[in-house]
Amino acid sequence: MKKTLLLALVLLLVVSGMGLFAAGQTESAEGKMRVAVSLPPANNAWQARLLDTVLAETAKDTDEFEFTVKNAVDDADQYNMLQTFKDGGYDMIIVLPGNGTLMTPICEEIYDAGIKVMVLDRPIESSKYTVLLAGDNYGAGVNGAKYLGARLGGKGQIAVLRSYVGIPIDLERYNGFMNTLKKEYPGIKVLVEGDGEFNQEAGLKAMSNILPAYPKIDAVFCQDDETAIGALTAIESAKRTDIQFVTGMGGAKNAYDRMTAKDPRYGASMSYFPSMGGDGVRLAKEILRGATFKKDNLSPSYIVTSENVAQYMKEAY
Repeated sequence: MKKTLLLALVLLLVVSGMGLFAAGQTESAEGKMRVAVSLPPANNAWQARLLDTVLAETAKDTDEFEFTVKNAVDDADQYNMLQTFKDGGYDMIIVLPGNGTLMTPICEEIYDAGIKVMVLDRPIESSKYTVLLAGDNYGAGVNGAKYLGARLGGKGQIAVLRSYVGIPIDLERYNGFMNTLKKEYPGIKVLVEGDGEFNQEAGLKAMSNILPAYPKIDAVFCQDDETAIGALTAIESAKRTDIQFVTGMGGAKNAYDRMTAKDPRYGASMSYFPSMGGDGVRLAKEILRGATFKKDNLSPSYIVTSENVAQYMKEAY
């Protein structure tokens, strides 16, 4: 009798537990649409500000959406993160690829698995994505060439600091710059190129290596504002007066502060803004709600100088 009662009690607990588990599954789903956001390391001011805008937007509409937001430690970590997201039952995955080349295969796998893919800011080397929301990187390069070429009067010798040479965002910025320079300012010669990545330390190092080998440089084209600040620090430390100015990209506050102070050595920033992180999350919500959308969406690049910096300061990071 005792054994029979004990067995009945065990069965009751098992059945109850299964019921609770099933209820828990229903509650976790709740009909919400699930979105994962994969970002590269927030190791510069642009990325840190973009993360803030993403988190602000994912905190809204929580009755409809469930968000997972993660920053990768490096490229390998981001690849593994995306692999995990692919198998995580998400309706959409938003990815800002640290390296668009390396992330292309896993983004294609996610897309082929029937999961919506939003590529944010930096492109991948494939058309297998649902939607792209990016800054006009080629246009930023074009604007950089036009500003630099006009300020130098179409003649001079320059250095170029790229951003992780060969990745898609680097190639877009570089090709926009070089194609425009060759077409419109053939009198400007590129003496040397370095890699300033997307941070001050790399810009400082790259420029410090260049300066001793080139006694006459008229200007430096940088593909990032943080890189440009690092390059300018090296130029000032070396007391080089031949270099008239540097240019950057992005919209960093320390660059904007230089222009606000009318520092002639910080020429211009070809800017588009990290608010696109929040814009991307909002667009993801609309797509999942069934709204129509364009596959490719570009945020324009603006030439920000000491003359107009005040109107863009609120966007600086």
